[in-house]
Amino acid sequence: MTLDALLAEREISRAVTRFARAMDDRDWAVLHEILLPDATAELGTGTLHGPAEVVALIRSYLDNCGPTQHLLGNQLIEVDGDKAVSRTYVSDMHLGVGKREGLSFCTLGDYHDQWARVDGVWRMSHRAKNMGGSLGAIEVFGGPSPADSSPVVPTADIEAIMQLKARYFRLMDTKDWDGLVSVFTADVVIDMTETGGAITRSVDEYMPFLRANIEQVTTVHHGHTPEIALTSSTTATGLWAMEDNLWWPEDSGLRHLRGYGHYHEEYRRAEDDGWRIAAMRLSRLHTVVT
Repeated sequence: MTLDALLAEREISRAVTRFARAMDDRDWAVLHEILLPDATAELGTGTLHGPAEVVALIRSYLDNCGPTQHLLGNQLIEVDGDKAVSRTYVSDMHLGVGKREGLSFCTLGDYHDQWARVDGVWRMSHRAKNMGGSLGAIEVFGGPSPADSSPVVPTADIEAIMQLKARYFRLMDTKDWDGLVSVFTADVVIDMTETGGAITRSVDEYMPFLRANIEQVTTVHHGHTPEIALTSSTTATGLWAMEDNLWWPEDSGLRHLRGYGHYHEEYRRAEDDGWRIAAMRLSRLHTVVT
């Protein structure tokens, strides 16, 4: 076995461990860091596409239960150039909280992961969890009971999220930077790698990047046909078809870009009961530069 293969195995093993610990720490930014922008997953609910959908499903379980611990066991890793596969036993424990305190639920499983080395870093391209068995009360994952919180009205929440996205478009195009900050959570993860940008992990990191790129550019953004799903009383996912037009100043060397694609998003209800964008990824279908 070559030194490169040994180092690859070590990095992949560490990434599997970091993923497990991040779930227990509720450190969702780490999951976005490990997953590729086009990663897929099979976690028992059909195929998930992109980090936003994967993290949203995980959060739909973990946001509503108490402490968790994902223990990893026997592991096999096979490296083939810039591709790799790994298999890792997992035993996870979930404890109830609030009205469900005293309940527990655990599973035995086997993570089947696929990896790709991108820019020298091993990142996960696919995860599947093969279940071997479970024990306990699955009710630990239930949402808050009526005694714990006010009932959720799904249609009102979906409308609030649509209004949130409408404000995003308007505030960005009118260059209302202070207003735009308010649509994001402080720890928002924004992935613009598919459009030549980078991944930022806070609103304070994202805003200077955005302003540097479009401060002097006239922009018009449109969002269409939203697909919004409430994953818990405080979390949701959204997929928006989008179109944008950008006009640069005459002396910039660039003229006009018209783009088409999708926004892949996660939302979180803030303490003040307002919805905020917690994660956002832009994928492009087509661009026209003139």
